[in-house]
Order: sequence, then C-alpha cells, then structure tokens
Amino acid sequence: MILDKICFFIALLLVALMAGLFFSFSIAVTRGLGKLDDKSYLRAMQKINKAILNPVFLLCFAGTPFFLAGATILLFFMDYAGFMWMLLISLVYIGGVFLVTMLCNVPLNNYLDKQDVDQLDPEAAKAVRSRFESAWNRYNHIRTLFSILACGMMIGIAIV
Repeated sequence: MILDKICFFIALLLVALMAGLFFSFSIAVTRGLGKLDDKSYLRAMQKINKAILNPVFLLCFAGTPFFLAGATILLFFMDYAGFMWMLLISLVYIGGVFLVTMLCNVPLNNYLDKQDVDQLDPEAAKAVRSRFESAWNRYNHIRTLFSILACGMMIGIAIV
C-alpha cells in the first residue's frame, strides 16, 4: 500500500525538521542569546516566541503527531513488527517532544510573554530571566534528544 509509505515519509520529514529546529536552539541560538544582558535576552526571547507562531511552524509542530499516529495505525493492519516500532517511536516523540513542549516550554513562554520588560528594574529582569532561561533550555534539550531519537529510529526502520 502506498498510503502507509507516504504517511511514514511525511512523519519522518516532520520529525527531522522539528529535531533540526530544537537542535539549532540547543547548540547555537540559546548559547548566543545567553550572552545578552538580562533585558535584551528577555526581549529577544519574547520576539522569537512570537515569530515562531507562524503557519509553517504550526503545521510542522501539530502535523508531526498526526502523521506519526497515521503511520502507526496504517502499519497496525499491515506489519505487526513495523506497527510496534512506530508505536514506540510515536510514544517517544509525543511524550518527549510534544508533551514537553505543551506542558513545559509553552507555559514558560506564556510567563515570559506577560512580562513588560521595559518596566522591569535590573533586579526584576534578572529574576524573570532566572526563572525562565535555565528551565526553558533544559526542556529544549529534552525535546532535542527525544526528537533526534525518534528521527534516528525512523531512519533505522526505513533502511532495514
């Protein structure tokens, strides 16, 4: 059946795109932003958090679990071993990336969005940054690892 291969390919492409995005943040973007002073850092992250909410990102972010589930369901009817691998991959990705984003990174982004950086004194800016930065980076590293793991597993079953 061709539908399962198309669904798998789109899921793999989306997982890879998301892994690349999170990886780029982990190894470059947050390191560069980390060198900014507190208010500049907070403003930059506010702007990034607004800019990323665009149709392309939202399609990739929301589409990935959808296509993973689709590929998993299609394999249920065709290949038990493939189904079990896709189920595991889907759980790895949805748990380690989608849920971490929704339950950890998004609330931090919402907290940051509520801050009026221009009105913060230096101590308050430092406190806001302290509450946000290390937690956000930690959760981003987690979703980076899980998205790379899911991507690698998908490549592994594609070449076997």
